[in-house]
Amino acid sequence: MANKISLEVVNFKKELARIEQEVKDIANLDILAKMTYATEQLRIVTPVDTGTARAGWEQLTIPEQDGTVGGIIKNDVEYISVLNNGHSKQAPKYFIEQVLVQIGILTPN
Repeated sequence: MANKISLEVVNFKKELARIEQEVKDIANLDILAKMTYATEQLRIVTPVDTGTARAGWEQLTIPEQDGTVGGIIKNDVEYISVLNNGHSKQAPKYFIEQVLVQIGILTPN
C-alpha cells in the first residue's frame, strides 16, 4: 500500500496572486537594473568633444498593462548616429550595438 501525502494551501488564489506579483517585482528590478547599467555604459563609451552626445543618454520606464515594466534608452542628439557609424576615432563603429550585445540586451545575428 502506497503512502499518500496531502497538501492543502489556505487561500490558494491569494497565494498564487502573491507569487505572481513577486515574480513580476523581481523581473522589474532586473529590467530596471539592466537599463540603468546599459545607459551608464553607453555614456562611458560615447565619444566626447563638447560632451553633448554623452550627456544625451536617458532612459524612460514604460509600465506595461500586465504590471511589468519596459523601457527605452535613447539619445536625441542629432549626430549620435553619425558617431555610431564611426565618425569619431574615440569609439569603434557601432559602439552602441556592441555595448548592448555585451550586456545581453541585444543578441547578435
